[in-house]
Amino acid sequence: METSKQRRQKVVDMYATIIGRNLYNQNLRDYCFKKYRDGKYYSDCSSSISYSYKEAGHSFGILNTAGIYNSNKLTCVGVIIKDGIIQNPDILRPGDMLEFAGSDSSRPKRIGHVEMVHHKDSNGNWILCGHGSGVPSYKNMDSYCKSRYSSWATGGWRKGLVCVKRFIQDDNSENKAGWYHEDGGWRFYLGDTGDFVKNDWYKDTNGRWSWFDAAGHAISNAWYKYKESWFWFGPDCYMYSSQWIEYKGHQYYLTSDGSMAKSAYIKSKDPNLNIYYWVNEDGIYESQWDTPTPNLAKYELVE
Repeated sequence: METSKQRRQKVVDMYATIIGRNLYNQNLRDYCFKKYRDGKYYSDCSSSISYSYKEAGHSFGILNTAGIYNSNKLTCVGVIIKDGIIQNPDILRPGDMLEFAGSDSSRPKRIGHVEMVHHKDSNGNWILCGHGSGVPSYKNMDSYCKSRYSSWATGGWRKGLVCVKRFIQDDNSENKAGWYHEDGGWRFYLGDTGDFVKNDWYKDTNGRWSWFDAAGHAISNAWYKYKESWFWFGPDCYMYSSQWIEYKGHQYYLTSDGSMAKSAYIKSKDPNLNIYYWVNEDGIYESQWDTPTPNLAKYELVE
């Protein structure tokens, strides 16, 4: 019996056969894998994906972008989208469908375009396959999502990512990977073992750190004390660093390693401002000690 990985691989392998080959034509979209009378192949964004699934033996129907969104045969993937970019890409699988807003406000969620997750490149970045107005092609997922998010419809909305849909679900052959919201908190699963991180730090592919408690829940929107230092984790579960934050009416500075600065000076990041700021032994900024001449013989200067 085929595993979910094998089924997905058949789909993306099928799509690979139309890369650079098919011509864009919505009226002739059914000639994706069979030649039209002129000897050429045609498709659009949604038919190229729908027919790839069908030819691989796993059809969910030949749908348009709105149909993919509305289909009860597909599930929504729990992606976290910020500024158009997926923040938890490890949750994705080959064959997942990224649905983007278009120009038609009458469609559900204004959806007007779809791309499919194809593979990871040598640097571990997801590569999409899709069919715009030219021929089907590959593109870097983050770069493409940024470009869509920066593009505006005439109606005044961004044409960025709306959701991700999945047809072939995980089975026992595939371990969980990435962020999952479970038992009231966010956990991060390691795809190689299927276990979630607990009582430990985890650094993602973008270089961002998170800390997970004994239950495997990421610390979020809170301070956490680790080896006598305090660290701040934002609502996205990532550690803040090299920046100021406000907490309960006070200003605190988080150093380059994320720890709260204490009894130290912090130089203004404004190159035109020769000012050093002071934080006391509790890490609280005290504006009365702003100075251009800090006592660095006695106190630390932190980055």
